[in-house]
Amino acid sequence: MRAARAGFSRDNFLGHLQNGEGGGIPVVYFWNKTRGLSLMHIEATPKDWYMPVKSGKEGVTAGLELRKPVTLQPGESFSSLETVISAHSGDFFAPLALYRDLLAQKGIKSPAPVPADYEPAWCSWGYEFDVTPGEMTGVLPVLNDLGIKWLTLDDRWFDAYADWNPRKDTFPGGAQDMCRMNAEIHAAGAFSQVWWYPLCVEDGHGKWESHKYGRAQLYKNHPEWLVLNADGSVARNNRHLAMLCPALPEVQAHIRELTLRFIRDWGFDGHKLDNIYTMPACHNPAHQHARPEESTESLAEAYRVIFETTRQLRPDSVTQICPCGTPLTFSLIPFTDQTVTADPTSSDQIRQRIKFYKALMGPKVAVFADHVELSDNGADFASEIGAGGVPSTKFIWPDDERVRARLKEVWDLPDEKKAAWQKWFGLYNRYRPAEGEYLNLYDLAFDYPEAHVIRKDGAMYYAFYAPHFHGKVELRGLENRSYRVVDYVNDRELGVVHGESAWLQVEFEVSLLVMAIPT
Repeated sequence: MRAARAGFSRDNFLGHLQNGEGGGIPVVYFWNKTRGLSLMHIEATPKDWYMPVKSGKEGVTAGLELRKPVTLQPGESFSSLETVISAHSGDFFAPLALYRDLLAQKGIKSPAPVPADYEPAWCSWGYEFDVTPGEMTGVLPVLNDLGIKWLTLDDRWFDAYADWNPRKDTFPGGAQDMCRMNAEIHAAGAFSQVWWYPLCVEDGHGKWESHKYGRAQLYKNHPEWLVLNADGSVARNNRHLAMLCPALPEVQAHIRELTLRFIRDWGFDGHKLDNIYTMPACHNPAHQHARPEESTESLAEAYRVIFETTRQLRPDSVTQICPCGTPLTFSLIPFTDQTVTADPTSSDQIRQRIKFYKALMGPKVAVFADHVELSDNGADFASEIGAGGVPSTKFIWPDDERVRARLKEVWDLPDEKKAAWQKWFGLYNRYRPAEGEYLNLYDLAFDYPEAHVIRKDGAMYYAFYAPHFHGKVELRGLENRSYRVVDYVNDRELGVVHGESAWLQVEFEVSLLVMAIPT
């Protein structure tokens, strides 16, 4: 979400970018205080088109463009994309909800959430690339104190992309270390997720911050599985890794075997699938594709295999798909039950992305708010919880100078900070606003202070945000009855209001979270 000032321009390519990202949601929307206009395509599979947006003195323009030549032979035809233009009022919620409904008619809809989707989480990323089994299980006592149920084993526990064996230096016991670690987590009444990046493979080219790439055993065995560009070069993702073609039955079988290894054999309860964007067209002649686009269209099939195999083994599993820094590619919607705000750079982004996914996936879906350390001041739980997200954290514990020495950033948990974390996770677990129904009653661009509201168990949960505010806020969506208003963060009675049009005199810094309870 950004202001469409004169001079703003963006190409919005919907396909894969070599050594980059791509994909997303093919919807653009412009609005002012009174009305808005959206443009979307509602094809059932991703398309390598552009959705350029430009803002000038005469207004904003947008379109859908196929920027490559098309040759028609006698008797052939060409069709544009199935496109919708719609008018709305308010912010982006309404057009995204329409897009959700239109996709559902094509069979693309989010899965029903399970209770585990709403459990708060801790992630090992505080330990960065070199976390050990002992560090994973070492946090269990404090997680129990905080009421956190999920533990995520994050990036670089593995030897090579595509092989996905435990590293010998950090997990010297290999698969047995994984099994023992998960058994200890389960014995503590908690759940575990495993981080991985499907459909990529090390082929001896390039490096990442974590390590210089070698040649995975899978690549040595099956170099013919790679996606090739039209010029015969190897297609590469944002980490400069080669990519496996998801249209190949052999690749889909490989993905299924990995899923079985992680869930059935090692005992994980779910997945954090990271850096997931889209898939380029495949021109590898060994695959004998009828059309190069078969690889792009088959991307979702790989994630269907992961999601459905996992749900069969763990009905209460959680599968995250994280498109770091970008929105989820729409064809993957049916195969994630906990969408992710995906590396937000501010509290504003956290709240906007929570509302975005409540519109796109459904008003009661679970949205992982990402590590609170990514929010303003590294501690803005009010944005994660008040907007309807599932909170998480990535602290290290216990504090250890040897661990500090290897880290680029240190997110420790001294006693004072632990008390604050205990308060916020306790509030979340007590009220669980994320489980409620997000209501689209405020405009993020034009209502001030910024406001969000969730309906749950007869109560209304309001969240207001501003650097400083002193005045009246409107409590929208109430019924024609009296309500007791409580600041549930500070356990403070704020008075009684009467719907349907209720105003409340308040003063706050940064945030105010209140609940309106029918009397």
